[in-house]
Amino acid sequence: MTLERWAAAGVVLGAILSALTLVVTVSRPLRRLARQNEEFRQDWYGVPARPGHDAVPGVPERLRRIESRLDGVESRLDDHLRSPHGGQPGSSIVRHMRTRTGQG
Repeated sequence: MTLERWAAAGVVLGAILSALTLVVTVSRPLRRLARQNEEFRQDWYGVPARPGHDAVPGVPERLRRIESRLDGVESRLDDHLRSPHGGQPGSSIVRHMRTRTGQG
């Protein structure tokens, strides 16, 4: 093999190694980004049940559950505020605190 062929082989080998280094360097952050994207999608859309694991609801479903519970709390609060409690808002709370601290 002549010197020119060794030089050409070295250039080709260097180009191949440079390309592989570039692919590895670029692919790591892309794989990390893809993994983060997949985790976000699972959190947002939820995960169905599978053997050994319960289903995990997605964000919209969890927000609907929270909203329905909040509606129940709001309804109970409205009922409480409309109920007779001595004409003073919060008097039952004041009475409760006085009995707890021994001032009532």
